[in-house]
Amino acid sequence: MGFEIEDFKLSFDKSRVGDTGNLTASYYTVDGVNGADGSPRALSIGQLVMALCLARATELESEIIGVVENLNNTSENLERLTEIESAIVNATSGGIDLTAKKLSDGTTYKAFLEGMGITVPGNTASAYSEQLITDIESKMDSQNSFSQQTMIDLQSLTSKRDQSYDMISNILKSLYTTLATNANNL
Repeated sequence: MGFEIEDFKLSFDKSRVGDTGNLTASYYTVDGVNGADGSPRALSIGQLVMALCLARATELESEIIGVVENLNNTSENLERLTEIESAIVNATSGGIDLTAKKLSDGTTYKAFLEGMGITVPGNTASAYSEQLITDIESKMDSQNSFSQQTMIDLQSLTSKRDQSYDMISNILKSLYTTLATNANNL
């Protein structure tokens, strides 16, 4: 899922080739970047770099959205595990029926626990179901660890995205400075 420059096809404006046959072009085209009339739009090297940086930033935005969705799912799983653990611990002496008790989305406690990879020995559980409580707490610990690692990944992706935007900003500033200097020299 990495960003590769090969995704872009560059072509030179051959009308800018001098009499000596040397290429003096300073404009390029990128597949998919068209003008209002639909023809390929000529880009300066600065605009080309900006297009590449923007494409990279857009890709990173998509990755960030995926990581945030994973983080949300992990948070929801932690909330559900906490709810189930609390219900088991606070159950009366008869225990709690794991097939009758449901989460807010309609999933039974037993189905959710089994979906999380936790073995449920029967249909009822009580505070005395030590192994089940231990398994739930273990799953919560692993979800917390995963969440922490996901936050680190999110910070890294956000930093990379910000660097892409900073690069675009610096290129725009450089282009503006060059244009202003050229205008002043006229």
